[in-house]
Amino acid sequence: MAVPAAYGAGRERRRAEHRSRQVGAHRDDRDGGGAVRANRPVRPPSHVLPERWCPANGRRYVRAVFPGAAGVRRPRRRLGPRTRTEGPPVTRLALLAAALVAVSTPLVATAPEAHAAPTVPVIFVHGQEGSAQQFQSTAQRLSGNGYPDRLLHAYEYDTGTLLNERAVLGLAVFVDRVRAATGSPTVDIIAHSRGTIVAHSYLSDRRHAAEVRRYVNVDGRSSLLPPGGVPTLALWSGLQPDGAIGGATNVHLPDLGHTETTTSAESFAHVYRFLTGTAPQTTQVVPQPSGVTVSGRATYFGANSGVPGRLAVWEVEESSGTRVGSAPVHTTTTYDGAFGPLAVDPRKRYELEYQRTGEPTSHFYFESFERTNQFVRLQISAPGGPADDVDRCPTHTAITVVRNREWWSDQGAGSDGLALNGVEVLTANVAPRSRQVLAAFLFDDGCDRRSALGAPAADFASLPFLTGVDVYLPPTGSVAVREGIRGTTQSRTVTVPAWRSDQHSVTVEFKDYADIR
Repeated sequence: MAVPAAYGAGRERRRAEHRSRQVGAHRDDRDGGGAVRANRPVRPPSHVLPERWCPANGRRYVRAVFPGAAGVRRPRRRLGPRTRTEGPPVTRLALLAAALVAVSTPLVATAPEAHAAPTVPVIFVHGQEGSAQQFQSTAQRLSGNGYPDRLLHAYEYDTGTLLNERAVLGLAVFVDRVRAATGSPTVDIIAHSRGTIVAHSYLSDRRHAAEVRRYVNVDGRSSLLPPGGVPTLALWSGLQPDGAIGGATNVHLPDLGHTETTTSAESFAHVYRFLTGTAPQTTQVVPQPSGVTVSGRATYFGANSGVPGRLAVWEVEESSGTRVGSAPVHTTTTYDGAFGPLAVDPRKRYELEYQRTGEPTSHFYFESFERTNQFVRLQISAPGGPADDVDRCPTHTAITVVRNREWWSDQGAGSDGLALNGVEVLTANVAPRSRQVLAAFLFDDGCDRRSALGAPAADFASLPFLTGVDVYLPPTGSVAVREGIRGTTQSRTVTVPAWRSDQHSVTVEFKDYADIR
């Protein structure tokens, strides 16, 4: 659809700039360490890069790339007789034998001794365009199983850069800070997607590896050996059926999405047993009856740098999203985006309003905060970011809906659903499983007061993790945002005021897990 110049000028330029940041550094993993080889744009899972020759077994490989993850070497059928010789045959056979032993025989114990109470801090490392937000439910499950919140930490870095060296250096500093703050000589690391590249590089230094007790590699990089020799658990989604780390405990979860492999209850059960040596008492996020607090940061999406501003926390009516009372429950001015801990009632709903000088007001709406959450993220699109492709005018409301479990709209009766005031917007083409969509931008494309459902908005049709829908929402009254949760019979609704899109941005975040029933 053509966009009037008043609303669409520069969109192609912004789109190109945004795509240029969708990158992950890809590393040679033949020795479990490796140096940065090259940086390639992130592409859909079906994209295949040129074949490479492995001298260890004379087979050709392809490097498959999915959004946010390292290039993962996957074997394919032999394409013909070997035509190259590198080194004497005995050397190649020895390498092959060593690789097979590494893959088939664990070199380290897969679970530690059981202990009464956790004492080792856990550090989460996110993937491409990720943040601590992807670990909210995992942290809440850990705390529900006895982990003190003071032991749970998230390392964040700028995913818009092409190289990982700065992220690796930052992780080293962060680990030292956590060790000093907790008094623990070692930490456990859980890394996801591109974060596994950062973690592998960090652990390739023996001094760093000595400071890590356990490592969890979630749907990211493969290698022949556990990075740094650290006991490793590797979880793999359906995107990586051949993913493996030799000598590690490898668990394949083919029915889970790329990010869902981090946030699911099924994954948590494996992670908890690996870290503690015992099964969790529960894999659910158990509601906390009292003493609930929220902490977090306002950040630029992808860059994870803090955004200064003024935060106001409002109690809102669940049925309409309108504010209760004339004054917010909490207010704070922050110069680095950080806030909290702020006390909230787990039985109520809240709006987090964030104001910046000279910028539209940002409104964030959530389901009830049923358990303390220290990884709340108020993500704001920086200039040149994806929100630049959202047309804003006084005649409509624009809403971004986020969930850290992929939206799958092409699974027939088993699909996710997302409706605005009863109108379904997730048709099969909008969020197919292959695109691993985590956020949907819903707005009046072209400001023409008409909806065009059935296909993603053009500017969002090929972006990783994101989709967009041309849907007209008049800026009056309220909008009921309803999700249907695949794999369950549950649905949930967050109702928000219909703010004008030229002066306000609206984000709705759904939990990434189903309710306990």
